[in-house]
Amino acid sequence: MKNKVLLVILVISLVCAWGGVGTAGQIGYSMRGAEKGFGFKPNPDPPSSAVMAFDGLIGRPLGLASTIVGTALFVVETPLTLYSETTSEAAWGLVGRPAGWTFARPLGRREPVYEEPGVFQP
Repeated sequence: MKNKVLLVILVISLVCAWGGVGTAGQIGYSMRGAEKGFGFKPNPDPPSSAVMAFDGLIGRPLGLASTIVGTALFVVETPLTLYSETTSEAAWGLVGRPAGWTFARPLGRREPVYEEPGVFQP
């Protein structure tokens, strides 16, 4: 039983890591552009150390937890999304957005790509 639990944890962590890497590649967070200087402009207002510490100690672990929960929900809801042909939207909303927010976003910064406009945001 203990081996099965460890196997499930390992599979979930690999799926989460794969989702984070895939999301980072899709969105275009590539260092090649920064190294060549294409569109790279230094941020004149970098985040404070307190914001970065809060993000690293609280925000990223919560993002990892939401990525794991989203992955589990995506696996459960996959048959429904296959029938309605909304698998890509479900994957982005449940796995891609939290994984990108956790793994691809610069520490202490907001990224509008991962913020969903809706009821609570103008």
